Amino acid sequence: MINKHSDTLFKASLQEAFFISPDTYIHPTAHVDPSVKLGAGVKIGPHCVITGNVIIGDRTMVHAYVALGFPAQVVGITKSLGTIEIGSDCQIREFVTIHASRYEHGKTSIGNNCYIMNHAHVGHDATLENHVTLINNVMLAGHTYVEHHAIIMASSATHQFSRIGAYTALAPYSGIRQDLPPYGIYTGKPARFSGLNLIGLRRAGFSAASIQALKRASTLFYRDKLLLAPLKEALTADSLTAHDPLVKNFITFIENSSRGVSRALVHDAHDSHQQEAS
Repeated sequence: MINKHSDTLFKASLQEAFFISPDTYIHPTAHVDPSVKLGAGVKIGPHCVITGNVIIGDRTMVHAYVALGFPAQVVGITKSLGTIEIGSDCQIREFVTIHASRYEHGKTSIGNNCYIMNHAHVGHDATLENHVTLINNVMLAGHTYVEHHAIIMASSATHQFSRIGAYTALAPYSGIRQDLPPYGIYTGKPARFSGLNLIGLRRAGFSAASIQALKRASTLFYRDKLLLAPLKEALTADSLTAHDPLVKNFITFIENSSRGVSRALVHDAHDSHQQEAS
């Protein structure tokens, strides 16, 4: 990491400096506090404001009008607290806001290879693991946790302390108030399960056997509404699912859910029929 005042390059051509040159670059109209630490090849675009204890990893590109490190949107908090850590090879697109922690020693964390599109907001103390995609206008509330390779589509929102599982896709204009287990597609307000994220799973190279095992597990959980104990018993007794690592992750996520997991399907008749995992 380098301090922004040491080796940062200021070049006349934005096209050359921002999109072509491998060197670290801060546009002359950007404001970057001396406390900010930049990795090699980081790009800071026009009119960005970065304040507080912010660490940005190698080759991450922060496009125009991004605001990083401003105080958490919590009544009574008036200064930037804790740390924001952004990994390597991320794309932070125009008008994104990522807020500082609400705690003196807290952290808002973005992993490696994340793509955060225009006008998305990452609230205080949120965590994005590696390879997370937030499409335009996504709003992540404070303490939201998004596991690796999840994709949250345009204008969707999360409740505080919600967790979204790995390889999960949340459809546009959706909202969540409970946790979303891994590997599924969810849609609506509140979000309902609409099937496995088959395209994402196949692109990731998961085997046909694992995908079939997940189909079996999700059918028992969402359609048949098995509670956790009989669900685990049924999956353990089935040779297809007994030792599958994706099924294990699916069950572990449900077991560890703090907000609960909705069993609602997109075709369920009434919201009153929703059941929570226990």
